[in-house]
Amino acid sequence: MSKMFREIVASLVAVAVLVPLSGAAQRPPDLSGDWVLVTATTPAARTIGRSGTPQASGEVHTTNTVSGAAFNCGSECTIVQKGQMLTVDKAHLASHPTPAPAVTLHLDGRQTSVVDSFSPRREIPVTAKWNGDKLEITSSTGLHTITQLVSIEATQLVVVTSVNIEADQPVTFKYKKK
Repeated sequence: MSKMFREIVASLVAVAVLVPLSGAAQRPPDLSGDWVLVTATTPAARTIGRSGTPQASGEVHTTNTVSGAAFNCGSECTIVQKGQMLTVDKAHLASHPTPAPAVTLHLDGRQTSVVDSFSPRREIPVTAKWNGDKLEITSSTGLHTITQLVSIEATQLVVVTSVNIEADQPVTFKYKKK
C-alpha cells in the first residue's frame, strides 16, 4: 500500500468514528439534590418603586417563589429526578410555615396537573420536556401562561421564570447544593 492510500484510509476511519460521536444526543442533566437559594433577581429597569417611578437599572432581589408556577423550590428544596419523573419536595415557600406539598412532573411533554403551591385546593395544568440541556416547564393559571427554564450552570441550579404578560421581565433564581 502506498503511503498516500494509508493516510486516506486512516482519515476515513477517523471520520467514521468521530461523526457518530458528535451527533450523539446529549443527556439531560440530573437536577437531583438538596438546593438552597443563593439569589433571586429580575431586571430592575421596569420595576416600580413605592413612588411609582422605575427603579435604577440593574438587578434587584425579589421573592423566592412565583404564584402559579409549577416549579417552586422556594428558599430551599429537595429534587429527585428518576427517569421521566422529577419531584420537587420539601420546598420552603414564603407563604408556607411548613414545607409545601411535593410536586411531581412528567418530563416527556405530556400534560398533567400539579397542586398549586399557593392555593393547595387548585390544580395547575403543566407540561415539562427537555429542550437541549434545559428543562422547559409550562403551566397555566387560566389567565396567565408561565414558562420556566431549569438548568445547571457551573454548579448552580438556575430557574428562569417568565409570565406571558411580562415575558421581558423574567425572574431568575439561582441555587447551590447544600
